[in-house]
Amino acid sequence: MTDFTGVNCPVCNKPFHPGDDIVVCPVCGAPYHRACYKEVGHCVFEEKHGTAEAWQPPKTKAKAEESVRCPRCGHDNAPDALFCEHCGASLTSREEDSSAQNPNVGQSDSSFPGGFSPFGSGSQPNGWPYGSAPFVFDPMAGIDPDTTIDGEKAGDLAKVIQSNTTYYLPVFMNHEKYRKRRFNFAALLLGGGWLLYRKIYALGVAISTIALALEVAVQFFTAKFSSPILMRMMSDLGIAGTSSLNMAQLYRVAEKITLLPASQQFLFLLPNLLSLAIFIIHLVLGITANNLYRKHCVKTIRQIQTTLPNNSDLLIHYQEKGGVNTALLFIVLVCYLIANNSIYFML
Repeated sequence: MTDFTGVNCPVCNKPFHPGDDIVVCPVCGAPYHRACYKEVGHCVFEEKHGTAEAWQPPKTKAKAEESVRCPRCGHDNAPDALFCEHCGASLTSREEDSSAQNPNVGQSDSSFPGGFSPFGSGSQPNGWPYGSAPFVFDPMAGIDPDTTIDGEKAGDLAKVIQSNTTYYLPVFMNHEKYRKRRFNFAALLLGGGWLLYRKIYALGVAISTIALALEVAVQFFTAKFSSPILMRMMSDLGIAGTSSLNMAQLYRVAEKITLLPASQQFLFLLPNLLSLAIFIIHLVLGITANNLYRKHCVKTIRQIQTTLPNNSDLLIHYQEKGGVNTALLFIVLVCYLIANNSIYFML
């Protein structure tokens, strides 16, 4: 969690102290005392969201004696650094003097063939190597907060999503414009746990319960039927139960299994069929997860706006109803781990 100690609240202009009840605008990151935000009812920088004038956290000024400023890009470096850790320019006094006398310094470097400099030209736009500016994190992923997605503002969606907005907002926007879907690998791996993590509780509980029940069934049929049948086949063929099977032995065991009655073959294959069912559930969820989450976020916004027609305390309710539930995800993963090892309790 970001430490806002010493930063002034935009409403009361008083600095935050440790232990203060603070709420944060998920669009620009501006912090407020909860009471102050309730007083104004919205982010005071709302009109500047998505622009260069949006709220920025105060930067701590480095003392001159504690750092060495790069003459090329202006980056502050450690006092004993010989080269800039950002652009690679030399920080020695000789280089500083030559940079001051020659504004085009950095266009070539005689230490490399053809005058090529591995750090780019110092005369590039903005003074950055290859004309690139330093990376600035944008929680809106370049999307205008007033842009509508399924009839709701992208800024409101960001307040509900809160975590990983740079992934979900572009996905939602692509669906809005082009009806394109994107596969969600987190949902594929976590299954119902992902739904509970994203606070889609009803469907998350249902899918998690089904998947856990299927996993326990896999372990049960493996311990009671599949493993005993396999061990019996190996014993009939004179293969030790603790040895690894080579290809020839696998063919012999498979041939032996095909001679079993249909009911025995079904019980032997049932754990694999149940595991396939679990995978299909996770696969379908991975395909539909982003669409489900988009509808969930839109539904959450509309329910909150219906409950609070005067727009008071909207941000607080967005933060409470939106975001993620890490505790539930952890609980589901522990349950999956127990179910996956439940065979040891059945032997």
